[in-house]
Amino acid sequence: MSGAGSTRGLRPRRLSEETIAAAPGRGAQLRQHAGSAATALWATLRPTRNRSTGYLAIGAVGALIASSIALGVGAAGTIPRLADIGAWLNSSGSGEASHANGLTGDVDGKVKLPGMNGHSVTIAQDGRTVLVLDRKTGKVVRIDPSQLTAEQSTNYGTSGLQLVSGGTYAYVVDAAKGTVQRIDPALTTPTGEKVQLGPGLGTATVDSQGTLWVPQPGKGTVVPFVNGARSAEVKVAAPDHDLVLTLAQGRPVVTDRTDAVTKVLTVAGTRQTFNLQGGIADSAPAKILVPAATDSPMVPILAADSGALALVDVTSGQSINARVPIQGHALGAPQVLGKKVYIPDGTTGSLLVYDTASSAFQDSVNVTRKPGNLELFVRNGLLWVNDQNNSSAAVINAGGDVHTIGKYTDKVPTARKKNDKPVEDNVPSSRPTHRAQQPTRPDKGTGGGNTRPPTHAPATTPPPTQAPPTTPTKNCAINWEAGCPEPQTPGTPQAQSGDGSITLTFQPASGLTPQRYVLKGLSGGQTATPSQVGPNGPFTFQVDGGSCDTEFSYTVVAEYAAGAASKESKASAPVRPCVAPGAPQSLKITNSGGGHGAKVSWKAPSGGASGVTYKVTWTGGSATTQSTSRTITGLDNGGQYDVSVSTSNAAGSGSATNGTIDLTPPDVTMNITHNDDDPDPLAIRTEPSTKSGGRAGQFSPNYQGPVTVHCRTTGSSEYHPYDKVTSDVWAKISSGSGNGYVADIYLDSRNNSSVWECK
Repeated sequence: MSGAGSTRGLRPRRLSEETIAAAPGRGAQLRQHAGSAATALWATLRPTRNRSTGYLAIGAVGALIASSIALGVGAAGTIPRLADIGAWLNSSGSGEASHANGLTGDVDGKVKLPGMNGHSVTIAQDGRTVLVLDRKTGKVVRIDPSQLTAEQSTNYGTSGLQLVSGGTYAYVVDAAKGTVQRIDPALTTPTGEKVQLGPGLGTATVDSQGTLWVPQPGKGTVVPFVNGARSAEVKVAAPDHDLVLTLAQGRPVVTDRTDAVTKVLTVAGTRQTFNLQGGIADSAPAKILVPAATDSPMVPILAADSGALALVDVTSGQSINARVPIQGHALGAPQVLGKKVYIPDGTTGSLLVYDTASSAFQDSVNVTRKPGNLELFVRNGLLWVNDQNNSSAAVINAGGDVHTIGKYTDKVPTARKKNDKPVEDNVPSSRPTHRAQQPTRPDKGTGGGNTRPPTHAPATTPPPTQAPPTTPTKNCAINWEAGCPEPQTPGTPQAQSGDGSITLTFQPASGLTPQRYVLKGLSGGQTATPSQVGPNGPFTFQVDGGSCDTEFSYTVVAEYAAGAASKESKASAPVRPCVAPGAPQSLKITNSGGGHGAKVSWKAPSGGASGVTYKVTWTGGSATTQSTSRTITGLDNGGQYDVSVSTSNAAGSGSATNGTIDLTPPDVTMNITHNDDDPDPLAIRTEPSTKSGGRAGQFSPNYQGPVTVHCRTTGSSEYHPYDKVTSDVWAKISSGSGNGYVADIYLDSRNNSSVWECK
């Protein structure tokens, strides 16, 4: 029976001792499963097509039972082993989850999801278990890959929930009610109490360490849960901003779609900020599309309303910017694998493919050939593409090879039933690579693919007279004339921001070879290297110079032989000649003479130093500067002050470098003076006054030995009758005769620059 307390069907592949101890009765369950292991063994051992399995000796049965108790494994060998490099894909129409081999695209196992026919589901497979959430009913089930079953379940009874997992942790998030519930990944049951964060939560994620990150758009914060426990909120934006989370190679990254800003997060706060370029800032927030996770530090961001595409490297801060054709496409969140960006097109059930290495679009990849919602994710270095409402899916490797996946195929292993005959492993050891069929391209000039034969005029009508084609008499690459191929336009340049530069790469013009390519759009103070590109490339310009505060856009002009018109490309995406700066280096704090302040100095960041402004923040104040030092004044002595220096420019900001200003006065050794020929002892007072406090000790008459002076302060005014000196300064001292205050007319600390004021 499914339910909050159900443990039916629990057959985890491996449970730690801590997990068993945390759930009373689970160890007994595992031992019960071991009793049937020997019986199941004889019914399941068999040779397969690509590997042979010898019959085990009787002694191996005992070993199997022992390992079943220790590891919590069900009947070993009941189902052929699933591919190590694979993924689970949902099929709503059949209410099944199919496991596909990532190297071949073959389905090597299927699981029936109970009660989920026609329902949209979420499969969480980033942790150590495979969990499925029915979005309609709120039911969570665990897939047992070793048995191809989905029996362990708990119904959370609410639609629209989120299921996320990572490491050894799993959570159910109710965004509408604003609750976070940690669950046991093996039992699917709740663990501990719900945590209330408030309604209106964003889409949560869990990193590889098991830390949950939950956006709170209403507050402009993200809440991390470390080791299952809530931590302090991280401020990332103004209240009511549109926040989207991405895991970039395991790093939590939040994109503020309202301000077009991407930030790298830590539990302690924001580590780095990147202002999105390429025209994304001009898009509507809801049209800025970001994937839930990437397998690299490159985060692809697409503005679906303008076609602006940015790939932000959250490690280096560099941004690659291009333009995507949007007319006639219903585009989804992009995904990146290797050097290529894959963009789902819900209109055609295909993927647009942009190659950053060649700065050009490649042939689209057909997946379903039907309109629908394509879901993309990267797992084990492979890109998986699935439409829950379609029988077809695909897996793509880093080289761009595509394997189609037929999720509805019947000749695959499923859960064994009593008296079932042994099944064979139908996954071959190797199989030739096959690519998804590409769409048939209409011939140029056919008006969009009309394949009907042309309608001919009646035979009685003489055909129109056509002039014979002109044959050029000269070399078209040197002197263009009638009959030479028409000049073509070079590809739209791809723009990559750098530290003080912009790199532009482009596709050469097809057809007639130009004599040269030149860059157009240089601003004052900018230079392009090389000044021109020859017909054989390399097809790259580097632009140096320009203000970081300005975004620049360029075109490439192909200049042909005399007589042929030059052809100008479309404009590149606008970018800045700078990257977001890193943290300041080598922070140094030097106290001012006498205290009350310090000079804070540092070195420029190792990357992103163009146009940097530094913000110095200390307890009680802050200031900005473009130099690499700042003097802080007006502080009280006797305390410690936290100080931080952070960087920013028009491309973003870096994390802060922190230090401490310690204004504890230094100790100075001095001698008592002006105490000769005095028959009375010199008093050490508990307060800097002869009118309050009392004696803390005394020096004998005529004592002029050393004492430790900590600092000086003001108190009652005292008069020295022999030196005829009056002063209200007192020295705070330590000595063998006592610790306290001595009137400075007997010490002269007021004339010693090494002695600081106490406050």
